[in-house]
Amino acid sequence: MSRKMLRCCGLVMLCGLLAAAGFESLRAESSLSPLSLKLRFRKETAPGSGRWHTLNQPAEWDAKKTAVVICDMWDKHWCQMSTQRVGEMAPRMNEFVKEARRRGSLVIHCPSDTLDFYKDTPQRKLAQAAPKVEPKTELQRWCRIDLTKEAPLPIDDADGGCDTILPDPNFKAWSRQIATIEIHAGDAITDSAEAYHLMRQRGIENVLVMGVHTNMCVLGRPFSIRQLVQQGLNVALVRDLTDTMYNPKQRPFGSHFTGTDLVVEHIEKYWCPTLTSGDLLDGKEFRFPADKRPHVVAIVSEEEYETNETLSVFAAKYLSQDFRVSFVFGGADATDNRGKVVEPRPTPAPNGTLLSALVARPTSTDKNDLLGLEVLDTADIALISARRRTLPAEQLDRIKKFVAAGKPMVGIRTASHPFHARDKAPPEGRADWTTFDLDVWGGHYTNHHGNAKEGPSNIVTMSAKAGPHPILTGFPSAEFPSGGSLYMTSPLAEGASVLLMGRFGDAQPEPVAWTFTRKDGGRSFYTSLGHKSDFDQPAFCGLLRNGLLWAVTNQAK
Repeated sequence: MSRKMLRCCGLVMLCGLLAAAGFESLRAESSLSPLSLKLRFRKETAPGSGRWHTLNQPAEWDAKKTAVVICDMWDKHWCQMSTQRVGEMAPRMNEFVKEARRRGSLVIHCPSDTLDFYKDTPQRKLAQAAPKVEPKTELQRWCRIDLTKEAPLPIDDADGGCDTILPDPNFKAWSRQIATIEIHAGDAITDSAEAYHLMRQRGIENVLVMGVHTNMCVLGRPFSIRQLVQQGLNVALVRDLTDTMYNPKQRPFGSHFTGTDLVVEHIEKYWCPTLTSGDLLDGKEFRFPADKRPHVVAIVSEEEYETNETLSVFAAKYLSQDFRVSFVFGGADATDNRGKVVEPRPTPAPNGTLLSALVARPTSTDKNDLLGLEVLDTADIALISARRRTLPAEQLDRIKKFVAAGKPMVGIRTASHPFHARDKAPPEGRADWTTFDLDVWGGHYTNHHGNAKEGPSNIVTMSAKAGPHPILTGFPSAEFPSGGSLYMTSPLAEGASVLLMGRFGDAQPEPVAWTFTRKDGGRSFYTSLGHKSDFDQPAFCGLLRNGLLWAVTNQAK
């Protein structure tokens, strides 16, 4: 080797040592408090059920053993809207990174394909100087989806995922990381397996990943989720500091932001837990300015009408453009609604030690236990489909607090009797709300009529007093047949406005859908429709969607 080459190698090593020394000095001066995180993950309600609880687990991570990886936050992207969203997200990301660095975490900037811009910086040389470590599995330039380890992605990104007009084909995109994200002494810059070598050199056990794009680089790069999980590191995605490449004109035809939610959900199921930037900062979640979707939480726990299935399909088809949707299921969901054991669907096992350990944690199998109900604290509106559940007191208190705050409520079918047993006191340690129907819906459910031997069991028509109403937009003015039996719901409380009436044979007609202004000032919409066959009819699905939109935007007069 020539003297010149030896001299160059020596300079690289010296720069690496100086940068490392600077990093250790910074860590010594840092506030080395642990990172208190709220890790969110998904667990199937029963093996192969296809339905998932959304659960949270608090964790304390040693900041000194934690790295923050910033994935491909370029200065420009070939997709205009991607560039815009990176610019909107970068200030919050910089604040998060500053706080993690202050506490002693290693910050690794990974702006792929732009390293020439940083070739002479000590941060670049720091990454280059890390001694190579034999990985558990080969670190690839790109790790593609393996359907033996995860389900197919829930979005179609085959068109590249751009949600704006494509640029001129000669357009030159990224040249560096966006300048908003500061690069400090002791940070590292790389776009390869160097990140892993550096982590092992520093004794890193935990990794927080953020950046773009969630369905592509955040999953596939050698410094990102799939490959770091496979190396045995504890990985978590900062879910509010990421964005997808997803075009809403493609499957599943939701908003761009719903596309991101779906990919985050996929990661929580198969790869690693997630958290929000608020865990290190102010307790708040970053949201893009264009993401105006109200957050609806569907509380689903009943055994008669299969709404654990029908509402999931309804939400995907009718709500994904306008709402951010979360589901809360009862603890037991191993059988269908007739008591027959569900045939399991093949589901890949969770990848990585951390996610496997979280999923393996025992959870309740009690149908009266609404697992993950804490998501209601961040909801804008609740959708109830529950039947005769007696909840743990803290869960019912959470629902009461939500209602008392004047938040909008929407209910279907058995939501007229969701949180109390029939003529029974709640078991020890459980609570009930016997006046829920009156308090929340202004209703008076007592029973239901039988089912017709032939034809519909409930003929629904518009109320003569309804007049034009946004909830009834698109609902047929002629008769609407329902397969569900007619509920006895009258008399309604003062403040209720009937929209639909139902009849069965010669029995007295009953209100079937109405709005209600509660004593707390909140708005409610309830319908006793919601039989499985109702969800097959676009008119009912439109009614329910309209009810949610009306309630959350307070359009009622």
